[in-house]
Amino acid sequence: MKKILLCISFLCIMFTLVGCSEQEEAVTGEFLLGNFGFELLSNETYHLIVPFEWTGESPVTIDSIELIKKDNNPITYEEDGIKYEFFGADPLKKSGIYGNRDIGDKKSINNFEIDGQGKIILKIIADNVKEDSDRKVKIKFKSNGEESEKIVEWKTLEQFSTDNN
Repeated sequence: MKKILLCISFLCIMFTLVGCSEQEEAVTGEFLLGNFGFELLSNETYHLIVPFEWTGESPVTIDSIELIKKDNNPITYEEDGIKYEFFGADPLKKSGIYGNRDIGDKKSINNFEIDGQGKIILKIIADNVKEDSDRKVKIKFKSNGEESEKIVEWKTLEQFSTDNN
């Protein structure tokens, strides 16, 4: 009787493990963001047109992109000196750093689809900001109808600093 219960328990554990790994495999792929090196002037507006890549096999639909700290709390202007907004962009738009000028069409990041390589726009204003390797990017998205979230390291974000530091 003990052998039967032990076998049933083992099968239940195996089923649970297989079920979990299949679920994780449903969203395989990584987000990669292009890097830029520059120092921000305090309280100036910048637009970064950033190469944005999804390495997964199926396209994804972005729900939101958020800048976060190591405790997973959002970065704010009041606490961190960074005010920002993300947009989708035409994949053919030229990458680079632009001041506060018309950069052309911007698309809502909500429901922005990416299949392979694309572009996003980060509009940013910063004041009294020092480099911080604990800053990350949190991307919420849907893949094959399943909601997911990834935390992405981005050297550009980690190295953001302003001229008054």
